[in-house]
Amino acid sequence: MLHIILSCKTLIKGGAEKQALILSKLLTEKKINVILINWYKDKIDPEYLKYIERHSIRYISFEGNLIKKFFHFQKVIRDEKVTVILSYLTLANILSGLTKIFTRNIVTIGGIRNEKLPFYKFFFERLIHNFLNNATIFNNYSAGNKFVKRGFKSGKIFVIHNAIEITQAPKNIKKLNSVLRIVTVSRFVEQKDFQTALYSFKSLIDRNKDKAIDYFIVGFGPLENEIRALADHLKIMDRVKIFINPPNIPDILEECDIYLSTSLFEGLSNSLMEAMVFGLPIVATDVGDNRYLINDGYNGYLVRCRDIYGIADKLDKLIGSEELRKKFGDFSQNKIISEFSQESMLTGYLSLLSELNLRQVN
Repeated sequence: MLHIILSCKTLIKGGAEKQALILSKLLTEKKINVILINWYKDKIDPEYLKYIERHSIRYISFEGNLIKKFFHFQKVIRDEKVTVILSYLTLANILSGLTKIFTRNIVTIGGIRNEKLPFYKFFFERLIHNFLNNATIFNNYSAGNKFVKRGFKSGKIFVIHNAIEITQAPKNIKKLNSVLRIVTVSRFVEQKDFQTALYSFKSLIDRNKDKAIDYFIVGFGPLENEIRALADHLKIMDRVKIFINPPNIPDILEECDIYLSTSLFEGLSNSLMEAMVFGLPIVATDVGDNRYLINDGYNGYLVRCRDIYGIADKLDKLIGSEELRKKFGDFSQNKIISEFSQESMLTGYLSLLSELNLRQVN
């Protein structure tokens, strides 16, 4: 019988954390004994805590120093007769891998969610993957292929794409706004390259002086002040609306017309997936597994990283045609709902767990 731990460093709002919550919910609904672990008790988004309570997910959080937390973790494993640990991101992957030293018959599975890692994280991830964990789940093929070329054992890599959770039924007909709205939802970090996004938006409005166009930036992070300063420097602050960690992101997406992502690297973007649910055409950089979400010229456009004028050109095409926005948006919505279901993700995990358990027995 499966007794599973899902281990996360924190439950602050983010893509990996959201997928851990969705998987915890799906496993709980299947009557599988699953516990969601948060290694830092004070680091949990209030919305995620409500999600845990709403779906009756068993939840344990740790406090104290890392050694104390690790011994608490081992106690939970013994008391709950845990057979599988699924971990998300580097710290949790390392701690799960170290558990193999003490409990050889447990199945430990790491999780990597991005195609690029800092050197020190990559070093430890490779070590744990190659010598301790039974497997590592990537949420994108791009990272899996790149990591194999850099020394990861290929036979222990499995790719399971993220699933989308539709928490609010999107309307079939989008409102016709007097102001056209472009939106980006993400953390305010270097990876998301808001500099390119803002310069591209500046180029767009310079060539569309007769049109009312706004850019909504939704999220939070350390570069908030830099984003505001650049928007002010470009003299577009009156067109840029910044929403800091709002509780109503679905409502914002539903009011917008185009989704923009200028990331320098990705895994499989939850934010892109959520935008597609709400029937938004996409302009995104060709990174990570974005090409699995976006068929260029079908439901959006793929562009090169830091290509300011190329991005502005694609935005301009969509701004200029309501019919094109509607067509691309419909294709986006149909693609995401049909190809990235929660059932598909759950089937992928259960199949992998069955395979690894058989390997462990043999």
